[in-house]
Amino acid sequence: MTCPIRSCFDFDCIDPNNALPFARVALDNDGVSLSEMNLHGKDLIESVKTRLGAMELPRGLEVPAARLSELPKTLANVERRLTEGANSPLRLALFGPTGVGKSKIFNSLLGSVVSPAGFRRPFTMRPVYSVHESHSDLSSRMQGDIRIRKGDLWRDIVLIDTPDFDSVEQHNREEAERVLLEAEAFVFVTDVQKYADHSTWEYLERISAENKPLIIVLNKAVSEGAELDFRSRLDRKFHRSDIEVIRERPIDDATLIPSDDVALQRIGQRVSEILGTPTECRALLVSAFRADLRRLFESWDASASTLRKYLAGVEALRVRLSNRFERAGATIVEDVSTPLDPSVKAEVYERVLERLRAIDVLRYPRRLLALPFEGLRLLAGKWWPSRKDASRTSPEEASRNQGFQVVESRLLSLVEETRADFQSEARCPCLLCVEVASAMRIPHSELVELHREKEAEFRAWLEREARDTASRLTTESKLKFILSQVIYNGIFVGIQIHTAGHFTLLEAATDGVLSPLFAKAVGMVVSSEKVGQFEKMARAERARLLSQVLDAGKARFERYLDSTVAWQAAFESVSRDMEQLESEGESLLEAYANVPVAVSPPPPAESRRTRLGGDAVT
Repeated sequence: MTCPIRSCFDFDCIDPNNALPFARVALDNDGVSLSEMNLHGKDLIESVKTRLGAMELPRGLEVPAARLSELPKTLANVERRLTEGANSPLRLALFGPTGVGKSKIFNSLLGSVVSPAGFRRPFTMRPVYSVHESHSDLSSRMQGDIRIRKGDLWRDIVLIDTPDFDSVEQHNREEAERVLLEAEAFVFVTDVQKYADHSTWEYLERISAENKPLIIVLNKAVSEGAELDFRSRLDRKFHRSDIEVIRERPIDDATLIPSDDVALQRIGQRVSEILGTPTECRALLVSAFRADLRRLFESWDASASTLRKYLAGVEALRVRLSNRFERAGATIVEDVSTPLDPSVKAEVYERVLERLRAIDVLRYPRRLLALPFEGLRLLAGKWWPSRKDASRTSPEEASRNQGFQVVESRLLSLVEETRADFQSEARCPCLLCVEVASAMRIPHSELVELHREKEAEFRAWLEREARDTASRLTTESKLKFILSQVIYNGIFVGIQIHTAGHFTLLEAATDGVLSPLFAKAVGMVVSSEKVGQFEKMARAERARLLSQVLDAGKARFERYLDSTVAWQAAFESVSRDMEQLESEGESLLEAYANVPVAVSPPPPAESRRTRLGGDAVT
């Protein structure tokens, strides 16, 4: 029922066990080292990514895909920057659509074939990092093909040849997205065939929105028409028209652009200008760190908002589900008749009478007076009460089939109502698909067995309750019976006193008949009341047991709802960590920005010029 998203959170690019070999340890005004600040931030990030990796979101959860997939990459970037420090080399990526000549320009800038180029599209499948040997230790933190270079060309720049962002290969697009977040500056390459594409302008807008340094190159230009159109579009969109134009040359993809190409030289000069002084380079890194933190918090806020709405929707569904089944359980007794076997009612009736006779203080005198009447009744061969007919079919049997049909029909209706309710909840509209809704129905055979089990419990309850009802006579019933006997016999004694003790045989016979009949009548009234209470209890018990059959259907939905929010605990933990990280973000950024610039010995005089293909260009 759930769809794991662990695969989206691939943090293997960062080794949490590594120390901070690239961070310059410097003390701020409070005497707290940057490495200590970094370690604290890394602990929070490590906690966030561990819990994110443990979250398994349910199928159909409509979390903004771009925001969710951005989280692990941005987390990795933030942790990498904390690890490397603000004096790390600048990462500059050659970025652009398919087949525009990125690799060729990349190689030409470096003066050698570092990243293979060819006519096959797409050709570059993994990022290619050109790292100066002075920063070779950084290579373990780069996901791609690493090329170590020597010399003095751009010592503090990592040049990246990036896969196409519009590639037909999803892996290439994902790698391009990762480099887009990772790089601090860009050489954006397009050509006369691609410059008008929607994806080109989408990525230009994304890079410009973060104010990252951007060199725009129009490659393979044949005429000025495309160049003028491209400049015009740039001016309208971004209020800039500065582009470098590399003319079409009759050479293959693997051959480098000549080092004396004016556009190539200008690109090299502008790359050097982007690098600038160590202070300017550090300012770019701080700006990128700030952008990564902002992106991290914005991505989390967008995802968390959707997740919280989802949780609120699930809770609302849970409440409505409980109310729906509760109403169904309360009304099902009205749809299912609960006739009781007359023999069961007669048993309750007789047991109550026996209990009343046992507490009757006048039973022995009355029995003596009633001997003539009992003799006549025995002679007449009449029973009192009438003999039970054990052969009669219990009406309960006739109601069981009807009860099962009502329960099954009600369950099907409840499943359909719940399915419609789940699908109408705007906060989690894809929560219940057709397959899951079908699985929520209890199979007929299982329902038959469950109903049979509850009917057996009901019959056992009837037998047990019939035996125990008489023993639970209320004080009111006992007093009612005893008081009636006292009043009757008081009246009879009063009559005898009134007649001055003339006790005739007729009066004795009359009292012998009326006294037990009166006692019997009062006992019958009390017994009838008790039988009525028994029937009411039986209906309530039947409704309770049938509601348990409905509850089995409700339990299936409740288990499913529980499974859809199993990630909630991890989510709340991530929320707390992200809250703490955001509250400390400015302090961390300030400490990161205030690292003293690492002053290196000045390079030899000739290395102060940018070298392209072995030729020095001022």
